[in-house]
Amino acid sequence: LEELFHGTTKKIKLTRRNLTLNRPAEKVLEIPVQKGWKAGTKVTFENEGDEVQPGVCQDMVFVIHQKPHSTFAREGSDLIHNTKIPLVDALSGFKMDVQTLDNRILRVNIKDTVHPKYTKIIKGEGMPHTKKPGERGDLVLTFDVIFPKQTITEEQKTILKDALPRN
Repeated sequence: LEELFHGTTKKIKLTRRNLTLNRPAEKVLEIPVQKGWKAGTKVTFENEGDEVQPGVCQDMVFVIHQKPHSTFAREGSDLIHNTKIPLVDALSGFKMDVQTLDNRILRVNIKDTVHPKYTKIIKGEGMPHTKKPGERGDLVLTFDVIFPKQTITEEQKTILKDALPRN
């Protein structure tokens, strides 16, 4: 995902068959991976494949694949980051740090009550747009709320019932 975020050049060594052409059997092709490319993007090198008939060569087509990332999932130009948080943080608010693909640390302050479908969107912190240079998708934070495993006392239950609304 980092290579699709920053852009890179991939080198591929290929061996091709020649029937009549006087060209090297081995060649290194450089694939210029652009910032923000998506999985499925095709790069074609015309006439760089095997010579199938005298003077007629196949095209080499490479398809971009995206490997799973340990921190982010990608949806279009948006990056999705899921975090587990304790119930107390979901109810009372918290701050969290998110390391971005360009190695910055974003300090995110969550003041809202985090409910099961809650998302926090940080504009312009996603993947680069290939067709709109300088623009980026969003970073979408999602949360899994972890409930305490220990049993709470009757006194704690009473305090919670008094403090929390029933709607």
